[in-house]
Amino acid sequence: MNRLSLKMQLLVSMVLLIAVPLLLMTGFGNYYYARGIEEQANEFSSQMLDQVRMNIDAAVSAVDRVIEYLARDPDLIEYLRLEGFYSPGRTHLETVVRSRMRIYAEGAPELIGGLLVAGANGLYASNELYRVTRNPLPEDEWYRRAVEAGGTRVLLSQPIGRNIRNYRNYSSSDIVAVVCAVNDPDTGAPLGVIAADMFTAAIEERIQDVTLGKSGYVFVQDAANEIVYAPVNESVYRIRGEWLRQESPGIHSVGGVRYQLFYTHSDITDWGTVGVFLPDEPMQLIASQRRSMFAVAAVAIALATALALSFSASFTGPISKLRRLMGEAERGNLDVSFDAEAHTGEIRQLGTSFNSMMDQIRHLLDLVYREQRAKREAEIRVLQAQIKPHFLYNTLDTIRWMAEERDAPEIVKMVGALTKLFRVSLSRGREVIPLANEMDHVCSYLYIQKVRYEDKLNYEIDVPAELLGLQVNKLILQPLVENAIYHGIKQKRGEGHIRLTARREGERLIFEVADDGAGMSPEKCAQLNEELRAAAGTEYDHGYGLFNVNARIRLSYGAEYGLHYRVNEAGGITVTLTCPAISQVG
Repeated sequence: MNRLSLKMQLLVSMVLLIAVPLLLMTGFGNYYYARGIEEQANEFSSQMLDQVRMNIDAAVSAVDRVIEYLARDPDLIEYLRLEGFYSPGRTHLETVVRSRMRIYAEGAPELIGGLLVAGANGLYASNELYRVTRNPLPEDEWYRRAVEAGGTRVLLSQPIGRNIRNYRNYSSSDIVAVVCAVNDPDTGAPLGVIAADMFTAAIEERIQDVTLGKSGYVFVQDAANEIVYAPVNESVYRIRGEWLRQESPGIHSVGGVRYQLFYTHSDITDWGTVGVFLPDEPMQLIASQRRSMFAVAAVAIALATALALSFSASFTGPISKLRRLMGEAERGNLDVSFDAEAHTGEIRQLGTSFNSMMDQIRHLLDLVYREQRAKREAEIRVLQAQIKPHFLYNTLDTIRWMAEERDAPEIVKMVGALTKLFRVSLSRGREVIPLANEMDHVCSYLYIQKVRYEDKLNYEIDVPAELLGLQVNKLILQPLVENAIYHGIKQKRGEGHIRLTARREGERLIFEVADDGAGMSPEKCAQLNEELRAAAGTEYDHGYGLFNVNARIRLSYGAEYGLHYRVNEAGGITVTLTCPAISQVG
């Protein structure tokens, strides 16, 4: 180089000074960018697969709750305890059981096709299913599997060969059979089996909009590697079960095409949700970008031969700025942006890629936040929807009795109270209502129960008028009063008293429902409070409603609010409900 002119030496030196860093940056930058894109694609696919699994779990759990409600129904237990077809009261019990099933099925028509209960006594009842042959249903495979499970729910994918059929004549490929044995609550002996036909269309609805890249898809299989649901794709049935037991994600070749498999297992259903993704799709985009970047680098080197000095000054400044922005992004500042429009060539491309990457990161973070928020709201709505007026049938019986024995005016008052009760329960879909409306609801409920129990039930309400404008979650007092009646006053001999009070302490609104009923031991009371704090109540010996109210309050406002039980001086129970004192909803 000593024999070259100073101009040539300077030119060669600047070209090498620019070309070497540019080529290294292009190569390593492309490598890390490609790896980042691959990691983002894998993470996004895993998140989508987990979301699909949770959606399917929610659908199966909804069917489980229906079966659980039916299995605890006293009329259904009595029906299964009958000796046979000619037992007294069979017709009435069968009608009541069918009515219950029809109500549950109509509550979720897109999810449940039919409900059936088959007893060891040879009887069966259903809302839409019927027996095909005269063979007893306990001889069916699905019945035996449910009994062998001992009260644990069993899922049967595409059940074939059952001795039952639906009036709508859907095929076995359209459903998943959910079966569970019903055991005698007194002896523990199996009385029969409840079967629910869950539409696979409900699973399809939760999967059909999920896409993994341009050509990827999702399918579901059971513990025996049988397909529960899969889209129309020839590669589904060529994916081996042992591939899914390997560490995910794994890449395998099917018909000469490379597929990346993602797998997640559900502890609720024992099903596996499988995502099939073509890893070469993002690589094609990266390869194209790599060629473009190297082409731009080659052009830059050629231009550097003539414009080395001026180009070096305009090149190093933007690179340093981009590097600083990346450093800020690494430290957690995701609002940084590179002014790509002010530059040309590879600087502009790098800046555009950086801005695009930051936009994608912000979008993914926002997506995760909205998904978590939607899930939380959905949990609150599900808990809200589980509140049911358990006393409806007793009230209707009372109205019928009054209609036979008395004149119309008292019945009008009863119906008016019941109407107000349901109007407040609906509240046009609002979760938070004025305390005045909530008091109308609980007063209507107490009036109805007073008519039913007459002198056995007496109650007193002390709620200051200045508190009636505060906002509270709806249906939080009636379950507590109902619990006091059915587990306190009803179990006591002679007259019983209930006192409902409310007071404000700073920013807290405190309700107390006290009774002088049968009460409970201090140990049982302490156990109940511990279950309320841990949100772990399972047996609900003192009412499902109080756990529901406690869960809704804690989900809405935090763990420092909720219910607390104690034994009072009268020997009964006092339950305290604490929630925020909210003046208005905003």
